[in-house]
Amino acid sequence: MAGHVIAGLSVIEARAAGRPLPEADPDWREAAGEDPVATWRAARARVMTLLGPEALARRIQLALGLEITLSEWLERYPLELLVHTWDLAQATGQVVVLEPDLVRAALETAKEFAPQGREAGMLGPERAVADDADDQTRLLAVFGRSVGG
Repeated sequence: MAGHVIAGLSVIEARAAGRPLPEADPDWREAAGEDPVATWRAARARVMTLLGPEALARRIQLALGLEITLSEWLERYPLELLVHTWDLAQATGQVVVLEPDLVRAALETAKEFAPQGREAGMLGPERAVADDADDQTRLLAVFGRSVGG
């Protein structure tokens, strides 16, 4: 999981620099390096140096021919980190309550993005949730995660 999230930074870096995207399915362990925290910090630092006004205004191609600015795409990025924060907690036997304001915003983004993601083969089916499910459960269900079962 750490390698996947770190590799995501290499995609942001390539888009910010106007370079071709890295390979689609890298070796995730290799992407994480010997010290995933240090690898993350170094990748993040490289990205931050590139995110000036010109890079943020650059138009990028997404799946299904959708074209948006890098800035618009990055507005969706917290969604990736929130869902994978939950994934990491699950993988390590922990319970995590994600920040409710971030979850609410991410849920709205997810509802817009998910149909396109499914059509592009990036997402599996949404899970059913109870009518009274909280926003975190709803967000995770959009991405096929099952909470408490």
